Amino acid sequence: MDQHLIAQRAHNAELGFNTTRMTFLMGNAASIAITCFAHLNSQTQLALTAFVIILNIASFLSFDTELKMFAALSQDVGDENSVYANGGKQTPWGAFRIFCLVICIVAAVTQVMAINA
Repeated sequence: MDQHLIAQRAHNAELGFNTTRMTFLMGNAASIAITCFAHLNSQTQLALTAFVIILNIASFLSFDTELKMFAALSQDVGDENSVYANGGKQTPWGAFRIFCLVICIVAAVTQVMAINA
């Protein structure tokens, strides 16, 4: 496979992962700030709870997709001398996917508990 195409695909996967990470961080930080500083009634608690759950589900699905892309890219490189491919082949992608799932679940559960406390 053309090395330029592989580099472009890796760059696109990295941009996608970074965009997801920033969306996850800013969305959760915003919901924490709203929870701390706003006087929430039952309707706004319900809306914020739905936002937090949807944000974290979408973030996990996006993280999972991007990690699958990184894993696929490391397998697509046929060059044995490629440091990127060798590093990607040794990376525990499944563990990273589980880690992202745990982080998204913990963020959602703790925020829902704080919103409805």
